[in-house]
Amino acid sequence: MDRGPARTEAAGVYPRTFGKYTLLRHLAIGGMADVFLAHQKGLAGFEKDCVIKRILPHLAQDAEFVQMFLDEARIVARLSHPNIVQIFDVGDVEGTYYIAMEHVHGEDIRALVRRMKKEGHREFPLSHALHIVSGVAAGLAYAHGKRDLDGTPLNIVHRDI
Repeated sequence: MDRGPARTEAAGVYPRTFGKYTLLRHLAIGGMADVFLAHQKGLAGFEKDCVIKRILPHLAQDAEFVQMFLDEARIVARLSHPNIVQIFDVGDVEGTYYIAMEHVHGEDIRALVRRMKKEGHREFPLSHALHIVSGVAAGLAYAHGKRDLDGTPLNIVHRDI
């Protein structure tokens, strides 16, 4: 079956190599970064799916922005909570800064709501909404209350909620 032209980006076709990762597909683009589903292979058969968050090229030239991106990676890497993705790696490949993070398998809420509408459901179940909001609140409470090893508050504020 012909699937049409391969999905491309300015620099290539998927899958493609990005440092020690293989970018499998583009997931999203935001105001500061592109996000990709990726795969990592390593020593002795080590394999792991992950997400690569890569700084947008026009922002990679802004030293203040790069520092903010790296600070985000450094801070989030200190967090360990079931409702916060884990950071595995931070680095740069040929001047492109990236964060490698946990890939959470499953549908996002937008896709779920689209499917529900298509199937004729008019409302998102309240119990599901409360479960989601409760999880988000638990993750945020953990991050906001996080302290360093000396007990000093980290004063984390999530800007994307």
